[in-house]
Amino acid sequence: MRRNKVKVEVFVPLGSCVCNFTPLMEKVGRVTSKFKNLDVQMKSTKSLEASKYGVQDMCVVVNGKITLPSDFDEKNLEDAILKSGQTT
Repeated sequence: MRRNKVKVEVFVPLGSCVCNFTPLMEKVGRVTSKFKNLDVQMKSTKSLEASKYGVQDMCVVVNGKITLPSDFDEKNLEDAILKSGQTT
């Protein structure tokens, strides 16, 4: 049985200095590198998707259902990925 990829969308202010969201991207990278079959995308906080999810600040959205703030604990992202049906 083939599973769909878990979608991890990272919302950041793309017009600002990269130094503002580098720690968030590093944290996402540490967690997502433990999993296979993920679709990780970086998107603007001003994008249509951000509006759809009600995103106004940096955050991570897993499978369009679970939203984590930028100061999330890495275990919370791991749990959200697992809850969305992805295994290591």
